[in-house]
Order: sequence, then C-alpha cells, then structure tokens
Amino acid sequence: MFTSRFALFRGLGCVLAFILYTLPGFAQQPGAPTQPYTVVYKLKPGYSEAASVRAMGGSRLQESFEKIKARKVQQVFPNQAAGARTLRKQKNQVDLSLLYKLTYGQDQNFEQVKRALLSTGMVDYVEPVYVREPMHQPNDPSSDSLVTAQYYLKLINAYRGWAITKGSEEVVIGILDTGFRLSHKELESKVALNTSDPIDGIDNDNDGLIDNYKGWDFSDNDNNVFDDTSWKTHGTAVAGITSASSDNGFGMAAVGFNTKFLPLKVFPSTANGSFGGYEAMVYAAEKGCKVINLSWGGLGYSQFEQDIINYVALDKNVVIVASAGNTGTEVDYYPATYDNVLSVAGTDINDRNNYTYNYGVDISAPGVNMYSVNGNTEEGFSRFWGTSFAAPVVAGAAALIRTQFPALNSRQVVERIRMSADDIYAKNAAPNFAGKLGRGRLNLKKALLATDLKSARATALYFESKATPRAGAIVPLTADITNFLSPLSNLQIRLTSQSEFLAVEQATVTAGSIATMRSFTTTPDKTFKVRISESTPLNTKVIVRLDYTDGAYTDFQYITLILNPSFVTLDANNLLVTINSMGNLGYDGLNLDKGLGIRYEGNSLLFEGGLMVATAPTKVADNIRNEYYESDGDFTPVSNARLHHQTPLATQEGRAVMQDEANTGLQIKHITYAWADQSDQDYVILEYHLKNTTNATIENAYAGIFADWDISNSSDGFLYNAADWDNDLRMGYVYSLRQPLPFTGIKLLTNGTAGYHAIDNYGGDKSSFSVEDGFTTQEKYKALTSGVARQKAGSGKGNNVSHVVSSQVQSIAPGQTAIVAFALLAGDDLAALKQHATAAQQKYKLLKTGPAPLAIQETLCKGSTYTWKPEGGSKYNFYTDAEKSNLLASGASYTLKNLTENTVIYAANIDSVFESAVAAGTFALAQTPEAEINQTGAKVHAGIPVTFTSQTQHAHNLTWYLPEAQTSNSESINYTFTKAGTYEISLTATDEQNCTTVTATKKVTVLPLLPGPAPLALTETMCAGNSLVWAPEGGTTFNFYADSEKKNLIGTGASFALTNITKSTTIYASNADSLVESALSPAVVKLVPKPEIDFTFDVAKIYPGMPVTFVSQSINAATLLWNFGTPDTHTSPSTVHTFAAPGTYSVTLTATDNLNCNTVSVTKQVEVQATSPAAIAEMLVLYPNPSNAVVTVNLLTDGDATKLPKISIWDATGRAVQPPVTSLKAQQVTINVSNLQAGLYFVRFDYSNTSITKRILVTN
Repeated sequence: MFTSRFALFRGLGCVLAFILYTLPGFAQQPGAPTQPYTVVYKLKPGYSEAASVRAMGGSRLQESFEKIKARKVQQVFPNQAAGARTLRKQKNQVDLSLLYKLTYGQDQNFEQVKRALLSTGMVDYVEPVYVREPMHQPNDPSSDSLVTAQYYLKLINAYRGWAITKGSEEVVIGILDTGFRLSHKELESKVALNTSDPIDGIDNDNDGLIDNYKGWDFSDNDNNVFDDTSWKTHGTAVAGITSASSDNGFGMAAVGFNTKFLPLKVFPSTANGSFGGYEAMVYAAEKGCKVINLSWGGLGYSQFEQDIINYVALDKNVVIVASAGNTGTEVDYYPATYDNVLSVAGTDINDRNNYTYNYGVDISAPGVNMYSVNGNTEEGFSRFWGTSFAAPVVAGAAALIRTQFPALNSRQVVERIRMSADDIYAKNAAPNFAGKLGRGRLNLKKALLATDLKSARATALYFESKATPRAGAIVPLTADITNFLSPLSNLQIRLTSQSEFLAVEQATVTAGSIATMRSFTTTPDKTFKVRISESTPLNTKVIVRLDYTDGAYTDFQYITLILNPSFVTLDANNLLVTINSMGNLGYDGLNLDKGLGIRYEGNSLLFEGGLMVATAPTKVADNIRNEYYESDGDFTPVSNARLHHQTPLATQEGRAVMQDEANTGLQIKHITYAWADQSDQDYVILEYHLKNTTNATIENAYAGIFADWDISNSSDGFLYNAADWDNDLRMGYVYSLRQPLPFTGIKLLTNGTAGYHAIDNYGGDKSSFSVEDGFTTQEKYKALTSGVARQKAGSGKGNNVSHVVSSQVQSIAPGQTAIVAFALLAGDDLAALKQHATAAQQKYKLLKTGPAPLAIQETLCKGSTYTWKPEGGSKYNFYTDAEKSNLLASGASYTLKNLTENTVIYAANIDSVFESAVAAGTFALAQTPEAEINQTGAKVHAGIPVTFTSQTQHAHNLTWYLPEAQTSNSESINYTFTKAGTYEISLTATDEQNCTTVTATKKVTVLPLLPGPAPLALTETMCAGNSLVWAPEGGTTFNFYADSEKKNLIGTGASFALTNITKSTTIYASNADSLVESALSPAVVKLVPKPEIDFTFDVAKIYPGMPVTFVSQSINAATLLWNFGTPDTHTSPSTVHTFAAPGTYSVTLTATDNLNCNTVSVTKQVEVQATSPAAIAEMLVLYPNPSNAVVTVNLLTDGDATKLPKISIWDATGRAVQPPVTSLKAQQVTINVSNLQAGLYFVRFDYSNTSITKRILVTN
C-alpha cells in the first residue's frame, strides 16, 4: 500500500503520541504464524551501546534478559553503523542498528517477554517474528486450454510497451522468494552477479557473506539459492515473469525483457532455518536493486517490518512490489498493506478479481493461468495461479519505467504505474469491490508513454493537537497533499465517510495549482471539518475517502482515522505530560506504547508513574505495577481523558474521571493544568478531587503520586539516580549523580499532612523495600501512610530509584469531596527546581484561593444583635484579628449579641482549597444626633422665598415641620411666607438606626411684602408691518401697560404680542410675581427709516473714453447698487465709469436699509457727446512744457474709448524724431524727451476728423 491509511495528530509531542495509536496493535495477531520463542525488538535512540548481553553489565535490560531466559541475542543488521545517517533526513528515518532479535525461555509467553523488555524503558517496541508464506496455488494445466500461453502480455499492452523500451541490465529486480533453479535455460543468463565476491571461500566485498556471487539464502544463511522448499518452483516462476530471457526463440518473454534479477532465498529448506525476508530486503537495497518483488505475506502487523520497508523504500529509493493475497476476501495482508509498498491484486483474462481485495490495494494485474518457467527441469514451463504471479508482472513493468525515466524517484515510478492503469470496476461491479482493486489493471504502454499523468496523494491526514477527535467533537481535519507527477492547475479534493461514528461537516477543499513534487497543506480557513459521534468507542478506526479532480483528472484514496483516543498529552510548556483515565502519568501503566511519558526539554524522565489512593491497609487503588509486575487496573474510567485549550484557568487542561468501587469507594476527578507563560513553563499541576461514593464516612484517606524516574541519557544512567526530600517546600525530587541532567520532582500543593517515601528499586534496606521485583499492596500502603518516613534513596553512587509523595485527607463524609494537588516539576539544577516549586505553589494558591468576602461597615443601636452573612462565598472562618490567630467560628454567618461598644471582626472565604485573605466587618454604635436650624438673610419678608438649612451631626433621617402643616425631609428647604407675622418651624433628626430622635425649633419674624424686581427694558428696531412678542426677563408674570403711569393695562402674563407694527411704539411692563407690583420698564419699538436717495457726477461734458465719477447723495441707505446698463455693477458710495461711445445712457442707483425693509432707486440720463474738432482742441493739454524729461498729454480718444490718435513728432528742421510714447490710460499718454537735444519740437495728433499740432520746448 503506497499511501498511508492512517491519520496522524500534529503538534508538539502529539505527532509521536498519536502515531502509536494509529497503527495496529503490536500484540501477536491471532492466526498469524510466528517463529516460536523468538521476538524482535528495537532499542530507543541513545541505547545503542546496550546491544548485547555482554555489554549490558548490571543494567535493567540485562535483568530483563535473565528474567525471560534470553539467548541468541543478536543484532538483525550487524553491518549497519549505529545512528548511521542517510540521504533522507526526515522524522521517520529508520536506524537499523537499533533492531535486535532474541530467543526466550519456553516457560515464558510473548506477553510476559514483551512486558519485561518494555519495562526497562530502553526498548521502543517488542514483536513476534512472523512467518510469511508464498501466495501460491497449484497449477492446473487443463484449466483453460484455449488461452494463449502468455495472454497477460497482450492484456497489459506489453508488446507496445517494449516498442518504447525493453529495459536495461543495469536495472536489477531483487526477487525474495522460495529459491530458484538458476540453471534453467530462461534464467541462467539473467542473474545479476556480484562480481566483487567470486566463489573462492573468501568474503571479498566485506559484507559479512562469503561467496554471495549469485545471490544469498537468508533463511539457511548460505550461498545456495536452489529451491528445495515445500513451495518448489514458486520463486523460479516469479523470476521467469520478471526476467526470463526474451527474444531468444525459446519459451517465454519476460515483462522486464532485458532486466536482470538478484536471487535471494528467504524461505528455509531445513528445520534450523528461519524466514529471512526482511534481512534480504535490506541486502537487496544495499546491493543496488531498483525494484524488489515480494510474492509472499501473511496476517499480522509488525512495526519491525514497517521500519525495514521505510528504510528500503525511502532511504534507499527502491520500488517495493508485493502480492495482496489469495484469500478471495477483504483482508489486510502484509507486507502488501504496509506503507510504501505497491500492493498488487490479481485478475483473470477478463479483468475480474479472483483474490484478496482491500482499500490498501494500489493496482491489479493478471494472476490467473500465468505461463512461466517451471523450476523442476532445465527447460520446463507451467501455468501458475495467484497474486504471487501478479506482483512480478508489475515489478517487471516498474523496472522498465525506471529505465525509461531514470530521474523519477521510487514514489513517482509507483504513481506512473498506478495512474496509467485501465479502469476495471465495470467488470467488477459487486459492491464489495468498490475502491478495493486499486486504480485499475496495469497498462505498460500507457505507463511508459503517457505525458500528462497527474497524481495527488495525501501523505498525511491528521487532527491538529488542539483538535483532538473526541466523541461529540466537531474538529478540523488537516491534509498534506503532494503532487508526484505532472503539474496540477485547479485541484479539488472531497472528503466522504460511510462510518456511523464520523460525519463530514465541511467536505471540499480547493488546493488550486501544485507543481510537480510540491505539496499543499490545508489551512484553518481552507480545510475539512468532521463531527465525531457521541457514541464513538475509544480508539475507533474509521475509513474515509478522498476524491481528487483537476479537469479530466480523477483519483481516489482511502485513509484510516483513529477517533476518541484514550489518553491526552499536555505540551503547552517545557514539561510534556501524558495522562489517561486510569490515574497514570506518562504511560498506561507498563504499556509504554500508550503515551509519550513525561519529558522535559526533550529529555524522557519517567519510566512509570501514577496516582495511588488508600483508605485501609487492604484498600489501595492504583494502576501501577503490582507484585506480579503487572498494572493493577483498579480504576474504571467514568469520563475519558480530554484535553481542553485556553480555558479560563490555564493554557491547557487535561480532565478525566475514574472510579474505584472495589477498594476505596472513591470517585476521582483528575484535572491537570499547564501554562505557556514564561514564568510557568517548568511545571504542571495535578489536582485530584476525591469523592466519597459510599454510605459511610471515610475517616482517613491518603492520596499520593508514585514515580519511577529514570534520569539518564545512557543505557545504565538510571542506575546512578538519587532521591531526596525538601521539607520546607514539601517536595520530593530525583536527580542524576553521574551526569548534568535535569532535576525532577513532585511537590505537595494542598495543606494536608505531607508524606514521603524514597525507594531504592534495587536492594533497599530495613527501612524500605524494593519495587523492581514488584510493588505489593502492603508496600503501597506503607509508602502512602507513613508520613515523611524515608527521605533519601540512591545514597552513595546512586541507584535506580522511585518515590512516593503523598497527602493525608482527614475525613470525607458520604457524597463529599476532598481535593489533593501536586506539582510535577523539572529544572536544570536544584536551584531552578526549587524556584519552579515556589512558582507552582504561588500559581496554585492564586487559582485555588477563593475571593475575599466583601468588607462591611454597619452602625447599630446599643444592645442590639446582628448576624453577618458575608458575600462572595458560602463558607467562612471568622476571626477576632486580621492575623487569623483567634478563630471565633466557621460557617455561613456569625452573630454578634448585645453590642455595647464598637467592634471589628474578620472573615475569610474557605470555599476553595486555600483560605482567602480576610475582610473586616466593622460594627459601630449609632451616635446621638445633634440638630440646629440656620436661615438665609437676617430679614424675612412675606412673598420672598427664604432657605432654612439643617446644621446637624450624626443625623440620618430629617423632618421639617412648617406653617400650614407642611413637611419636608431634605437637608435644606425653601419656603415663602404669604403674610407678615411671627412663625415657629421645627426640625427632627434621627440617627442611622433610628435609635435616638432630637428636635430643634426656630421662631421666624416675617416682615411685610416687598415689590419684585423690575423687568429688563427692551429696545427693538424692525420693519413696518412686522410683529413682536415681548417676554420680559427678571420674573415669570408681568403686567403690560400702554403708558408709563400704569393707567392703561393692555395685558398680564409671561409675554405680550405687538402685531402689524406701522409706527414706532413704546409699551411698559411691571413684575407681578410678588404681591407688590414692581416699577415699570419700557419696550421701545422703532421702525427702520426709508432711504432717501440721489447722486451727482463731476463732468459737465462727457466724451467717449472719459472717466466720470458718480457720487451717492443718499441718506439711511445701508447698501448701494450702481447700474450703468453693463454687466459690471458697483456697491461703493462713489464709482468711476467710462462710456465707450457717444449716446444717452441711463444710470441707476438703488439703496436698501439695514434690515432689508425698504429698497428705493433713482435713475438719471447721461449725455455722451461725440469727439468734434473743437472738443479735441479744447481737451488737448501738454505739461510740463518746456520739459527735459517726460511730457504728459491729456487728450480725447478717436471716436471710441479704445482708439488713440496717431502721434507724430519732428524738430525745427522738419526731421522726424521718435521719442518713446507711452499710453497710460484711455485719455492720457506720455512723451519721453530726455534723449532729445534742446530745441523746439512739433507734435501732431491725427484724428479721423481733424489734426492738431502742438509745440514742445526741450531744455536739455
């Protein structure tokens, strides 16, 4: 299967965590044959020096070997250097040097061996060694005599494919099978020889194998690859299909044509041999095979096998082809179903499937009645059935593609094969085949010739760490999409699900254009979204389908998702912690494949840890190791572990609920808090709510954390750890005595009595016990209940150590809950650890201290009783002092009786884990009030308001008693006496609690009435015919009169209206607010005077072009407007105007008053005379004359305002001169004579109707 069918989770830590539970379980698969009493295991990185029994010394792995009676401990790939680097530097890079195999004692079972090895903390996984078998069915020569011998060559378009390429001897197919008759005529020349190690009894190429000239037998460990197994001829037939001699006029043609093969026997011929398929796979890759064929398999997933395949396919860039199985049912066969394997299903001549089918199949190929060489003779041929013979058809095709397209990597080769296949689903219409026969049946010609093949595949489909697929959740599903072939222009992806546990809420994503070998990752605003059913069981697998389209391109892909995981990992800060619903920390007890452990800044710290609770010596509950070195499993999950992000209290919260019915009767809610803040990055808080579900009070309960820390970066470093206790911080901690590694610890945060027990896992002494041989109930009870009993472990040079940090809970009534909390801590050294412990305590107190109650201040009557019920909580401690040294009582309230003096008591909220700060309740005796009355002004007159003010002390309630039975309750009052006389007013005052009442009285002499103030006078100017409403200022009610003697009253009220005013008018008003009318004030209304208008102009005779000044002679005019019959208008009192031509003109002046009431106009006729010779002569003036500089000439224009006469100048001799002549304005020019010689000059002015000559005397 060349696409991962399992979705992952991404996020710090979570990728690793969820990889574990997305893979099939590592337990031995029922029905899958295995090598007896044999396992493979993988060491964790950093433990490569722990490779053998001899190297182990006294390490934990050595002890486990002794426990399981291990023998034949050997490295699977001894030629692989430890930690060897490869070209592929990716997170799933495989280090083959960490893989080992051993045989264990026959009195052990696989689960015991697995548990023993994993419990060392040095082993990543332990698996049985599966025995794989060839997928072979007996041949039947008479089954179909009408079929052409090699019908499959035509069916897959091999002949046309060979026209493109027949392959190359340089591309070698590694065939890992039952053995081979290499002397067969069709095979003898097609073996890829190892010329570096000829047959001479010497390992010439130093690969650890002697004389591996023609392949190697990895099952019997020799160089004889002849097939003498019970599956005789199987391997020979497979080799014939891929690599038989072609174009030799004999027998058959191979799909791979010129391709050679490397014969590797992997099935044993003797009882002492063992299956060697995966060792051979690495060998084939190391020897340069570009394609590997695996025509065998079986049930049962193996991480060991997947690791080998990843190394070969990804690190070594090899195409691995495997047969999908012959069961005729839907089942996962391995290795075909592994990631990075091209899984091949088998079909017949009509393209109908006859064998295994599943969502992991990549392609189908003929596998029925397959003609190939027979290994029983040198020249024999037979027919064969099964996917064992479909796989080599595809392997041969892969070899040709690798020849034709040498630049393609193995994955691209696979995708060309897949995407060029012919669709056969119409011929396999049964619903159970849908999507389970791969892309279709192989078409070799298309695979070699097609130029625009496209292939988008999801290389990962995962839930982000903040979107755990819990039951009932709606979560985004992120996809990493890679385009392996031709560029995609507009890729559309659709997600569907047929599972009852998963509904697709957002099904489509547009990826757009993706170049070849480039990737696209969905984003939060462009991703899939799914809903997880509330009824989803833990760790449920569901299959979803992705459909891809881009124009004519379509494809599909099936991927398995894991829903509702059983554990969560908090990774918000430097300390990564896994929790579950069974009380464990780090891992699920001793199941180290379920969890990420506890890690600090990348360092793994914990081997095993978890909660222990006890209520009696025989009533202890936990899920850590017991005396049989098995997890106790006392807790039953009530609510599965869930991870919450950005809660009101923390960056992350892990929550779970579990029940222990059999032992303690406690239901336990576990809350884990983690923060990303800089000051909180080195601890995680564990809070346990212990609820008594029994009918009896639990008198003494204990809760504690057991932790078997392994502070080490080497195989035996954990043997040099030490444990210690800090009584001031109530913290147990563990550290390495040999290496500068992190310190780690557990601190009790709540106020219960602390307990601590440090444990030497090996040895111990009379004061303790060891736990490496198991942990009994009695030992657990002792560790929980003995107080701070044993403060150190690992004294001297160190030891493998554990410890228990515990707290006593005094009493829990039925249905009640007690809270115990601890901090998990880590730091680079002890000082840092202590600093983090202090920070954790401060943080927890901040979180778990209830709000202080509201302070109060009460005033009470002497001798009274008062009950204080504070606000802000439900239960309080009451104290006499702020230091909480003298407790009065606890409860929801406190009562003070017969109060005789001022008193202060204090209350603290005790609803939460920690008591709050105190708040004061201040209770003062009410003071006797004092009352006195003040008034404004020395004299009080009737009709005029007077203000009376209270001058009281300690008074709360005031009541005024006034004439005419009026009362008031304010601090001051305004009152108006209606008539003169002597009156008495009184004021009563009461204290705040109505304990005492006093009365003050005051006699008031009221004088006679005074008139009110006169209103403000008014002067108003307005247009005739307008109206005016006069609302005087200085009062509210007025009398209005027509005269100043108040004889003619014209109105009373707040205002008076004058309408249609036609003349200037005066009326009068007096203030009538008081009983005595005020003096009068006038309102003078004036009309705006009408303008009187006239104008004059300053010239008696007016000629064209002559400026004329017009002057207004108007009176009462605010605005003026001159109109000369032209577009220009003027608004000034005087203006200058020039007439352009002779004629009679109308000049109008318009005037308006300042309120725009009146507008008047006057028009006069102006006569503009024509320019006659007499007029020209009369107006022509030169000055100064004589002159030595500039002579100014006043003149008339020639007929219109713009035309001047022609001016000529000559001297006394008659010679014309041309001094500068400048026109200043319409009727004025200047002649500059400064450059002329002294003398007499003549100037002639030529008009249309006359000429005039004037003399100029120049005096230069």
